[in-house]
Amino acid sequence: MNDDKRRLIQTLGLVSSMGISVALAIIIGVLIGRQLDKWLGTHPWFFFIFLFFGIAAGFRNIYIIAGRAIKKDDGDKDSRE
Repeated sequence: MNDDKRRLIQTLGLVSSMGISVALAIIIGVLIGRQLDKWLGTHPWFFFIFLFFGIAAGFRNIYIIAGRAIKKDDGDKDSRE
């Protein structure tokens, strides 16, 4: 039972870190784009460009985090066998 709780907490931590990672990447992209638009008077071009970059960075972060979790899980399976 203790092992099940530990795995549940690890999974919840992994999922929450993915969500936070995506949200922060998008927020940072939007803020950079809005600031550049404000400085250069190019509204809304840089907003949309950096929004896209933020979304792409967020999904890249999910890919990296999930890849690490899969490698870790495969390593744990090998050590148990």
